[in-house]
Amino acid sequence: MNKKGIIFVVVLVGAFVIFNGLKNLSKDVSLKDWLSQAEGYGKAITQHQQTEKPILVLFYTDWCGSCKVLKADLLASPDVKQFINDSLIAVKINPERDADSANLAKQFNVIGYPMLFVIQDGQEKGQAVRLVRRTHRMTSEQFIIQLQRAMNSL
Repeated sequence: MNKKGIIFVVVLVGAFVIFNGLKNLSKDVSLKDWLSQAEGYGKAITQHQQTEKPILVLFYTDWCGSCKVLKADLLASPDVKQFINDSLIAVKINPERDADSANLAKQFNVIGYPMLFVIQDGQEKGQAVRLVRRTHRMTSEQFIIQLQRAMNSL
């Protein structure tokens, strides 16, 4: 095989590896059990009224690289998934998908993505909302501690 042929194969294999990596980041596997969009938020409020569990709301977009990393790495962690399943009602909202979800993002003053909130009391007046800060480069243990702190401050 000549030099051009080898370079072509290397580029082809590299493109395949990159494509598969991006494809895996765009999967929503870690959030398949989460309620979704404004409709899911409404269901979360109903569940909250029945169980008194706080609501975890994730605002994200499909194009957001940090959102993809958060979902694929941190939220896919078995420890984080277990904590969320046991302690919270989880909702994912992409404001770019429908008008009701966009309105929710405005109500929460979403200014960037991803944004995570822990909420008590749903849409009632005086609702307690805590923003979960800094999710970039956190371990699953650090993220769980941050969620616990947000829940305890409600």
